[in-house]
Amino acid sequence: MRFWGGNKSIAWEEWDLVVGLKVDKQIQISSNALEAIRITINSALQKLIGRNSFRFRIRPKPFQKYRENRMLAFAGADRVQSGMRNSFGRSTGVCARVRAGQIIAEVGSSLKNLPLVRERLRVASMKIPCSCQIVILKYKAPEFLKRSGLPLYDDKKRKEIPIYELALEESSNMV
Repeated sequence: MRFWGGNKSIAWEEWDLVVGLKVDKQIQISSNALEAIRITINSALQKLIGRNSFRFRIRPKPFQKYRENRMLAFAGADRVQSGMRNSFGRSTGVCARVRAGQIIAEVGSSLKNLPLVRERLRVASMKIPCSCQIVILKYKAPEFLKRSGLPLYDDKKRKEIPIYELALEESSNMV
């Protein structure tokens, strides 16, 4: 499984906007779901705006194994199996454990491609078993942030940054 896409030669800071998909609850996302998210975003953006017009990555990595205790389903199975007694289960696949407020996917692009990026992130959020939010992670200039209409999010502190706090920071920097 690949965890990236688009133009990796351009640094994240050089894109007009970096838009992310934030998860609202603590969940486990299977490797199949992460791959579906990658394909949903990457293939459409490559086809419609070209590989050099965006940068993309999936942040969580699936390392956690999940197990399943399969039950037999045939006549007389109740005499053969022991149900949940001493059950441990067989490894069925791997998944990524994700905390509430964590960023799943991020896309760097120019402001003119923002409507398409938002639409692809919206479609990708439907592959995740909980509600998600599309947020701005980085921006090049304040007018890009204002024109995007999305909330600004600090992914390291896992909290939303209100616009009035930015106005205070900018005015203190100009003095």
